[in-house]
Amino acid sequence: MVYIIKKNVNGEIYYYLNHSVRMGGKVKTVSHYIGKGPFTQSQIEYLVREKSQMILLEAEFLKIFSKKLEYKEHILPTSFINIIERLKEINRIMAPFNKSYFEKFEENLRLRYVHGSTAIEGNTLSLREAQLILEEDTPAGNTLREMHEILNYGDLFKFLRSYSGDITLKLILKIHEILMKNIDDENAGLLRNIDISISGSDYDPSPFPVLEDELNILIDWYKEKKLTMFPIELACHFHQKFVEIHPFIDGNGRVSRELLNFILLKNNYPRLVIPFDRRGVYLRCIDIGNSGELTPFLIFISGLLIQDSFKPVDIFFNQLKEKIKEENYSIDISNQLDETMNDYKEILEIIKGMEGRIENLNLNELRKGKWK
Repeated sequence: MVYIIKKNVNGEIYYYLNHSVRMGGKVKTVSHYIGKGPFTQSQIEYLVREKSQMILLEAEFLKIFSKKLEYKEHILPTSFINIIERLKEINRIMAPFNKSYFEKFEENLRLRYVHGSTAIEGNTLSLREAQLILEEDTPAGNTLREMHEILNYGDLFKFLRSYSGDITLKLILKIHEILMKNIDDENAGLLRNIDISISGSDYDPSPFPVLEDELNILIDWYKEKKLTMFPIELACHFHQKFVEIHPFIDGNGRVSRELLNFILLKNNYPRLVIPFDRRGVYLRCIDIGNSGELTPFLIFISGLLIQDSFKPVDIFFNQLKEKIKEENYSIDISNQLDETMNDYKEILEIIKGMEGRIENLNLNELRKGKWK
């Protein structure tokens, strides 16, 4: 709650806008000087309305910057995770102040996600053609299959907007049913009843008689680990294991990416887009994951989130800095923002360098410099 206090100094009345914020077990008061009185009641109400937004934002930043790592299980270095978490929280608290931009940005993420996810599986539609199908129901593409691959995502998004539960076998089958509608109706929403091999891979998926058991084991593992594991790593582990099980005749990749995003979104991360031009790195990470080494996939997914999904943080950073400077808000907040953005850019450079040598990636390379 934001409230006004008055200080009497040598007969002069000075007004401050205060807000108490709880950080861990302590309470800190954020205070901002708003002027020398006297003020009328209507002037005070106006000042509270005008200044409250920034002082509440400052309080949110204080909570973000004081937050420590809470995940008991993680592979990535703690400092790496803390920067990702900071970006996520900054993204979250800035969204209401830039609502129209964030809504358009999220729409764009959904469109690029659909285009990228279907392109990875061979869909030849352009981004514009996918947009026409998804947003305007305008026919496009060379085949009905390609068109339905896009349309089905529109139906899936509608379904998930009204879904408030967590991952279950029923949800997995429903996602597959929707994504495979008018593409393979005979097998849509059904586990495969034959053994298969994965083209281009020497990994053999789970035998069909144990598919339901394997999926239920994975879901139980998820329910246990979601309380202790860093969410990005949780999503990557789930995706990797799901692909190894390969429970459907077709559509496994699309369902696995949707489940990865389901976990990210449930943990307040933005949607992850895997663009077609990163398909080779993505598939190579999965191949390495089949051998039990998940670190390259974690780096790859974290990098995509930092580089793409957190763009609004970068865009609004300078704008926010100017407002802090103009209105004489906390220099500590400004310095912390500088430090966060420097770390953000440094992580980007590390990840870009790693993608070119993903096969030989060593976690210790992350720990060079400040990530120790």
